[in-house]
Amino acid sequence: MRSRYSAYVLGAIDYLQRSTLPAQQAGLDLPAMRLWSENSRWLGLEVLQHEPLGGQPAHARVSFIARWADAQGEHSQHECSAFVEHQGQWYFLDPGVPLKAGRNDPCPCGGGGKFKKCCGPLLP
Repeated sequence: MRSRYSAYVLGAIDYLQRSTLPAQQAGLDLPAMRLWSENSRWLGLEVLQHEPLGGQPAHARVSFIARWADAQGEHSQHECSAFVEHQGQWYFLDPGVPLKAGRNDPCPCGGGGKFKKCCGPLLP
C-alpha cells in the first residue's frame, strides 16, 4: 500500500497500473488517476492494519487512511484494500474495476483456483 500511495505522490501512474491485478489493468481510468495525482497535495498515509490471509496464492488486506488536499480543501479516505501475490509480485485488487469471472471460473489472478474460493470473497 505504501508503494501505491507513493506512486500517487510522485505521479507514477504507470506503476499504479502495473501493480493492479493484470486482469483489471485495461479497466483502469488512467487519465482520472493522473488528474487526481497531479491536482492533489498529498498529506500522508497511515497504515492501520495489515492482515495476511494466507492461502494459495497468498492474499492480504491492508486498512489505511490516506490524506490529501485539493482546491476543495483537505480530505481523507479510510479504506480496506485487498491484494494478491502471483509469481512473487503483489497486485492490488481494484474494487472499482469488475472482474469478468463467474463463481466457478478460474480466478483471474492466475492462482489456479476457482474465483469463488480465491479473490472473489475479497471483492464487493
